[in-house]
Amino acid sequence: MGLNKKFILCFSAVALLTIAFFSWQNFRISQEQIRDNRRGKIELLNEIINNGLKSLMLEGRGREFQKFLENLIAEDIIAIRIFTEDGMILNSTVPGEIGQRFQHKDMSVYRARNDLSIFWTDAGKGKKIFSKIVLIRNDRTCQRCHGGVAHIRGMLDVEFASKATDDDITAAASGIARTALLTLFLLIGSIWLLSSYLVKKPIDELIGSLERVAGGGLREQLPTNRSEEMGLLASSLNAIMADIDRKGAEIDKCRADRDVYIDKMASLGELAASVAHDIKNPLAGISGALQVLAEDFPEDSPRKDITREILDEIDRLDRAVKDLLLFARPPDMHLIPVDINAIIEKVMARVAPRADEQKVRIEMRSTGDLSIMVDPEQLERAVGNIALHSLQSMPYGGRLGFDVHDGPEQHEVEISVSDTGPGIPQDNLKDIFKPFFSTKHSGSGLGLAITRNIIEGHRGRIAVESSPGSGTRYRIILPSTR
Repeated sequence: MGLNKKFILCFSAVALLTIAFFSWQNFRISQEQIRDNRRGKIELLNEIINNGLKSLMLEGRGREFQKFLENLIAEDIIAIRIFTEDGMILNSTVPGEIGQRFQHKDMSVYRARNDLSIFWTDAGKGKKIFSKIVLIRNDRTCQRCHGGVAHIRGMLDVEFASKATDDDITAAASGIARTALLTLFLLIGSIWLLSSYLVKKPIDELIGSLERVAGGGLREQLPTNRSEEMGLLASSLNAIMADIDRKGAEIDKCRADRDVYIDKMASLGELAASVAHDIKNPLAGISGALQVLAEDFPEDSPRKDITREILDEIDRLDRAVKDLLLFARPPDMHLIPVDINAIIEKVMARVAPRADEQKVRIEMRSTGDLSIMVDPEQLERAVGNIALHSLQSMPYGGRLGFDVHDGPEQHEVEISVSDTGPGIPQDNLKDIFKPFFSTKHSGSGLGLAITRNIIEGHRGRIAVESSPGSGTRYRIILPSTR
């Protein structure tokens, strides 16, 4: 369901409840006013009858009172009767009631209520009437003829049919209902027209424009010919799309530059691998020849020292060539289940002599036997490269720690290698795993780049955390076999 329909339905529900509430209140007020008018008419008629009775009696025409009552009978007056306190009917417009006991339930209602107010009573067969009992008091003018000391001479009962009142109430209810429905339809129709013009139409136009933009690119502009919020929204979207288009062009340029860089690096890698391969064999020959020549020199000969220095440089050059070949042409992975603690122990044993020379304390913590599918030789090389990099940062002692535990996600193992060295400057952190990046004069600058390739080859990831003066922590996260 669309937003416009939801809005109209919600508004219709609120309008219906509001109109129904006020219509009901209006009906209650109208109903009470109609009944008040009926009560006033009854009060007036009772007063007319009472005054007429007194006038006829004073004029000595008491026998005409019965006819006077009969002349008062109208369409909505059912009966008029006068009876004594004990219920003896003296006058009545109902034939045959004179001289009878008043057995109507009005009398019981009067005695029960003990008041003279107007009340509803049941006339039988589902019909209701208004009934009003008025006391005819024995005042001084009455006592001249009738004598006696009683305060009440009799009672006057006037019964009105409720049909006219009911008809008026029904007509009022019908009028209020028609007005309420007309008001509801007008409100709903008005809000539907306004919503369609002010909300739905602009949104549909905006959606259509966005669909055209999606099909034709981000350079197509949305119409901004409206001055209200929709126009501001279109202007904002145009600005966003222009910014996205500009960013997209920058991304495309970066991708193109990256592709060129990757192609260039691939070509350089192939070239470096070819050159390294060509250098490797001659280096081996030169190293072997120098070793043979060195055997002919006496131990105290200066040529012996020069030969050793040349061999050391050839060995360093050979290691750089091997690293270059390993980076340019990584060997295939041979994954087998291995206890990672065993690999860490081998790395610790390999770097222990250098750590002892530098007075670096090596520590290891592990949560237990953690088996993973890895190429043990390559993972050992990766962790060893990190350990050697950490040792290089602590030439005057420190602590090298290995921590093996569960990874941040399920089915992962984390290897942490931490040191207490001077840390890595923030500007260098983003370049530390790039090939040939190094802040030292020795080394090929490929150790950490090779390490990253090995970890990613195991479908893992590596991260470094460091700040100057607080040491460095390398985190290797690998998938586990559990």
